[in-house]
Amino acid sequence: MNPIDYFKSQAKHLHKDFETRVYIEDKKLYQYNPKYFDIEKIFNDFNISHQNRDFKFSLMNAQHTTAKLGGLKNWEELLKANEQECLRAQEKLNSSKYKLPSSKNTNSVSEILSEKTKKLPAPENLYAWITLEGVFGIKISFTFDSVEYADSYMIYYSDEKDVSTAKPLAGEKFSPINYVYRGKRQPAKFYWVRAFDGKEYGEWSTIAERNR
Repeated sequence: MNPIDYFKSQAKHLHKDFETRVYIEDKKLYQYNPKYFDIEKIFNDFNISHQNRDFKFSLMNAQHTTAKLGGLKNWEELLKANEQECLRAQEKLNSSKYKLPSSKNTNSVSEILSEKTKKLPAPENLYAWITLEGVFGIKISFTFDSVEYADSYMIYYSDEKDVSTAKPLAGEKFSPINYVYRGKRQPAKFYWVRAFDGKEYGEWSTIAERNR
């Protein structure tokens, strides 16, 4: 489900919650029996006068309200937002204090991104170089640009310019990644990196060739 469809579904949920509105005669006020949102708190916090007998709350009103819960001005701003802005708004709506616990969407941002794009983008500007580490060690260092929504990264290596033969070397949360190699032969010549969002690996970066 893409972010716009997600907001449409949440707006329908909010509108269904409004339709539970009933007038309590002895209390002389309207009350709700919501399933998805604490709609009365939304109305009170947004200064919406919902206790008027003639008050109407359309599906379009619900769409504008869910957009505001996502940190946007209105529904039109949501429709004009780029993909990353939509995802951030979706996460904010999903974690909103107004959502009732039983309706919480358990998907994280990274899972949402994985569902939409299948893979995180490739890290860019990968660079690898080596320095001596003690008598028998060689330290291989890597730097690259971080990827939004990535939880960690994995470095791969190969003696051939073929990503399919690459083997995992080291992984950390943030660059630079440093790996100490100790052995009789020179370390591999070619390296790649890709991001991990906790569920899926992203696209491969371009090849980095160690400096010597």
